[in-house]
Amino acid sequence: MFRCRRQDFLFLFLLFFTSAYLTRAYGQISPADYSNIGKYIHYYEDKSAVLDFEQASSPAFAKRYQPGRQEILNFGNSKSAIWIRFRFRYQGKQPLYVVLDAPNIETIDGYFPMPDGGFKRVQSGSLVRNTEGVQVENRYVFDLPVLPEGQLATVYMRLKTNNIMLVPVKLASADTILNHKPYKTRIEYAYMGVLVALLLFNLFLYTSLKDKTYLYYTLYVLTLSLYLLVYIRGYGFLFGDDIRIYMSKHPHLFLSLSVVTSLAFCRRFLSLDKTVPSMLKLYYALGMCGVVLFFTSLLGFKSISTSIAQVLTISVSLTAWISGVIAYRRGHRPAKYYVVAWSFIWVSVAIVTASLAGIIATNEFTMQLVPVASTAELLMLSFALGDRYKIIIQSEQRAREENLQLIQSQNLVLEQKVTERTRQLNQLFSIIAHDLRSPLNSLMSILELNRMDALDGEELSALLEQNKDNIGKINNTLNNLLHWARQRMEGQVSEPVNFNLKEVIDELMPAYLPLAQKKNISLSYNIAAMLRVYADKDEINLVIRNLIDNAIKFTPRGGNILIEMKLKSGIAEIGIENTVSADTSFGHVLSSGNRIGKVTSGTDNEGGVGLGLQLCRDYLAGNQSELGFSFENGRVRFFFTLPLAKIAGGS
Repeated sequence: MFRCRRQDFLFLFLLFFTSAYLTRAYGQISPADYSNIGKYIHYYEDKSAVLDFEQASSPAFAKRYQPGRQEILNFGNSKSAIWIRFRFRYQGKQPLYVVLDAPNIETIDGYFPMPDGGFKRVQSGSLVRNTEGVQVENRYVFDLPVLPEGQLATVYMRLKTNNIMLVPVKLASADTILNHKPYKTRIEYAYMGVLVALLLFNLFLYTSLKDKTYLYYTLYVLTLSLYLLVYIRGYGFLFGDDIRIYMSKHPHLFLSLSVVTSLAFCRRFLSLDKTVPSMLKLYYALGMCGVVLFFTSLLGFKSISTSIAQVLTISVSLTAWISGVIAYRRGHRPAKYYVVAWSFIWVSVAIVTASLAGIIATNEFTMQLVPVASTAELLMLSFALGDRYKIIIQSEQRAREENLQLIQSQNLVLEQKVTERTRQLNQLFSIIAHDLRSPLNSLMSILELNRMDALDGEELSALLEQNKDNIGKINNTLNNLLHWARQRMEGQVSEPVNFNLKEVIDELMPAYLPLAQKKNISLSYNIAAMLRVYADKDEINLVIRNLIDNAIKFTPRGGNILIEMKLKSGIAEIGIENTVSADTSFGHVLSSGNRIGKVTSGTDNEGGVGLGLQLCRDYLAGNQSELGFSFENGRVRFFFTLPLAKIAGGS
């Protein structure tokens, strides 16, 4: 009893094993589900690519075929010729088709069984023009000869390409193809519509805004879309055999252009020169790799181009993503959607690269992932551009508001300055009118009395001598006033020259010695005869005159005035110092609040309009100098510095 059960069990096991083997070997393939039949395929890799059909189909060669282990066979970037073989039984009398759902296999030789026992050869591929017995779209649909129902049929196919070899093979009926085509087509047409919309919309934005960021983005959308649709998804057939074959010979031309334009777009969008300047060299290096890819593809080195393209796509996407993250963390707000966009692309590229390397299984999802993810990336980049434009508009609006506030503030300051200057001018002219009217009235009275013969010669001389100081005062006031007015109305610019300072002092002394002697003041100067300085001679002359006037004005009778020049660190320091009364206050002289028109009286009640020191400060500023002031031990000193004379031909 036990032996019987053991024999029954062994029989059932052998029956199950045989059934499984026959199912796998002879292909219980259903043409109704439109699924990839990679697990029912046996394949042989002909590395020399010289094997012919008689050898590949001979019984002695059959043991060299290996069983497929995935639904979509993946042979990587290979130059080998791949022979595939699968078997199936005819069920019913409806026509069947072999669908090779990959548009980029260069040459496909199909060997299909005929009713007479022979085989029919049908040739197609991306480098082959359309032939009878195969329908070329973005896939290849081969007509199978009709065999009697139940007959076992064996199909051989030879596949060759210098690119990545993915083999999605399906056995289908006409109804199955028609039922599944609309679903796949709708997906592809959806992202095709998105790409066209993005292209046209951003091209319109560029023509409207003249922002090169939109131009680079538009070129990126155009080149990447052409690569995805014409080559990856095989829609080059819409433009005829010539375009389809040319793109298959030079597959990565558009990809190389998309690499360069994407890097140009990323650099401008992220303002990389300011946000992440450390990555500029990497961008340049990747751009040069894109140029290399362009020429290798143009020259027809497909295998090399494919290897470069695989490395370059993931390198560019990862670099763009990292730079976006860094820019966002450094405050570049528009990079938010940008980071999300490049996350789509580098993750999808990483998955596809892993599938091509055999790390994960290749399936329909991985084959559609790059076009779908790329479309999502471009869509998110468009959102990023919209967010960037919104931020720019907000920034410009804030800038306009700030500029308006600044203009209003400046207008207020300007109004205050105009009011202050008007007040100063009114005060200035009021003082000038007072200081000039009295001496002039006095002089006019003397002249009128002289006209009436009311004065004799001695009386006229005495009165004129008494008004001599008033006439000098008028001359000095008018001289200062004219210089002040010319400086402000004409925008006078200092014109420095080399000159001898002692000569300037020698010319001034005859005019000031009588004034000093009148107050019993000792006036002396100590300046080297050969020492020359570099400055505007007329302006320095005016500065010295006003400082001497000021010294005589505030020096008490019996005091002294010293004019001297010292050398300090290669520059000349000119100082005018004088004794002053103990009760004299100079706290207002160089204070920032001192204004034109502030009247101060001298030791003999000499008047003035306060214009002299203001002119000194202005003219010294034009000569890159400033007026210094010190008060110590009953002596006040005004001083300033000037550069020494320049040597001819020197700097």
